[in-house]
Parts: sequence; structure tokens; C-alpha cells
Amino acid sequence: MTTPTGLVAKKIGMTRMVDKNGQMIAVTLLQIENQKITKVLTKERDGYDAYQVGYKETKEKNLAKPDIGRMRKVNVKENFTTFREFRTDAPVTAELGSTLTTDLLNGVTAVDVTGITKGRGFTGSVKRWDTAVGRWSHGSRFHRSPGSLGTRTTPGRVFRGKPVPGHYGVEQVTIQNLRVVDVDQENSLIALTGAVPGHRNGYLFINPSIKV
Repeated sequence: MTTPTGLVAKKIGMTRMVDKNGQMIAVTLLQIENQKITKVLTKERDGYDAYQVGYKETKEKNLAKPDIGRMRKVNVKENFTTFREFRTDAPVTAELGSTLTTDLLNGVTAVDVTGITKGRGFTGSVKRWDTAVGRWSHGSRFHRSPGSLGTRTTPGRVFRGKPVPGHYGVEQVTIQNLRVVDVDQENSLIALTGAVPGHRNGYLFINPSIKV
């Protein structure tokens, strides 16, 4: 049996703090909003152990009736619009409808943060894939172009994985082993070292780091 470990957090932004060594460091502030366990999954019934968290409230009229029914059945009075599963290695002991708070991070020194990166629109292969650029000498016509895409009739196609221009960003990324600088339980705030994926007010998923 295990207890919940993952949380949903909202990115507030970045600031600076003084750590315990007296050094000024850059941190990202995350807000832990109201969230509750809406479902517990078991290996016998669902094939794996996990728990589902509901977050991001709205008006009841904006919800589908099946979602309203199953949340009221587990004593969740909030109108959550979004749900996230957190897998565990053993069956979860938490009760349905229980609230998740910053108390889950007691004793946790580092976390893994998963989120969706910012969208950067249509970009070239140099910015998108960090490919090499051409010569910058006089007469060059391929400064930042992607170069040759194929070799005539053999093979007569573009190889899979060829770095070409396209949409950049809006991808799920996990940043591992971010140090927990401070946990403000009164205001439900978490301060982590460095940057995390996504834009301001975007939602992130936090788990204890697997590489501490």
C-alpha cells in the first residue's frame, strides 16, 4: 500500500530567493490549487495502480452529467473540469474525495515536473532542431536552409527523422531533479530551482524525483 505522491500545480512565474547557503538563486513559484482524488485505480480491475486527481473548477452548467454524477458519488462537491492520473507502484490507500495539499512534499528534496512547452509557431530547422548552418561567406545561398532532402530516385523519399522546418513547441516535457527550495504551506506555494515548462498560469504535474 502507498500514499499519493503526485500533485497538480499552476505556474505563477519566476523570481529570486536566498537559499540556506546565502546564495541568490532563480526559482519558479508554483501554486497548489484546490484538487481532490476523484478515482482510485487498481491492478486487478484496471491493469495498473493509480489515482485520478480532479482540478480546475468551473460552473456546474459547463460539466457533462456523467462527470457530475461520478464526482458527487465520491463526495466531491467541486466542479472539476480536468483530470490527471498519477501511477503508483502499489495500491493507493487514500480515500475518494480527499484533498491533496503541499503536505505531500514533506521531506521531499527534489521533484520531477511535467508540462507542455510554450508554442513558438512555425520555425526553421536551425531553431527547431539545432542543425548546423551553412557558410556565411560571400556568395553562399544556404545560410539557414535545411539542405538536401533526398537523393534523386534512390531512395526517392525523405528519410524518417529528417530535421525539417515545422511547428515548434507545444510538447510534453519532463524536467527532472529540480530542487525544492521552499514550501509555503500557509499560501500553498512551492519554490523550485530553475525553470519549468509552459507559460504563466499553465498547469504542471509534480512527482518526487527518481534521480535524487
